[in-house]
Amino acid sequence: MSESYCPRLSEASILLPLLRAHLAAAASRHSLPGAVSVDLLPIVDDGLFGYDVVPDRETPSHLTLGCNAKGEPVLRMKSYGAETPNGLRLAAVNGRTITRKAPDLRQIRWRDARFPDWPSAAASAWTQLALLLTDRPRQHVEVNEVGHRFLDEALRIAHAHLATWDPFIRFFGLPDEAQHGFALHGTAGEHGTLVAQRPDIWILRWKSPPHAIYEEWSVVPPDRDAATGLTRA
Repeated sequence: MSESYCPRLSEASILLPLLRAHLAAAASRHSLPGAVSVDLLPIVDDGLFGYDVVPDRETPSHLTLGCNAKGEPVLRMKSYGAETPNGLRLAAVNGRTITRKAPDLRQIRWRDARFPDWPSAAASAWTQLALLLTDRPRQHVEVNEVGHRFLDEALRIAHAHLATWDPFIRFFGLPDEAQHGFALHGTAGEHGTLVAQRPDIWILRWKSPPHAIYEEWSVVPPDRDAATGLTRA
């Protein structure tokens, strides 16, 4: 992964909540087939940093909304070739496994659409997702949000501890990735991890000889829709 396409902590702490805000605003003007629950998975994918948009049902393609190395808003639609019948399932929403099997990497196809601003990119994301879910009556979308607000705060605090280095942070777009840890690295061999021990308890480890940092903190739970974990638009 090229460092030019991997966000720094400071960038991630700003861009992720910004993208969700634009998605929420655009969702208020769109509807999707059925009562669709959507999860957003932070990802760095072939020169794009943002969110995988993962609905709670199988689709023939999937969408990534993010920015490229130039900071341009981009919506990527990626399609895979024929799936292996017993392939590995890769994603889940609200604890439910999504039927997204291991793709044939030789048959990946994607198309990037660039936009002049985030509102138009976010609106296009919901429009394209609606086109992928054409078999049900339309209702407003529900976006799983609580876990993201914990991550927002953890990124902000981690950056405060590591402002001297402002390291790069890697996202692989995996469910519950925070529990396994986000890898951090600097430009001179510095490295560390940011791990969620629980959604509200985070641990930061960082080594930059002769410095070694270990911090643990609690994140105040968000109060908005905390019981359901959903933002309704």
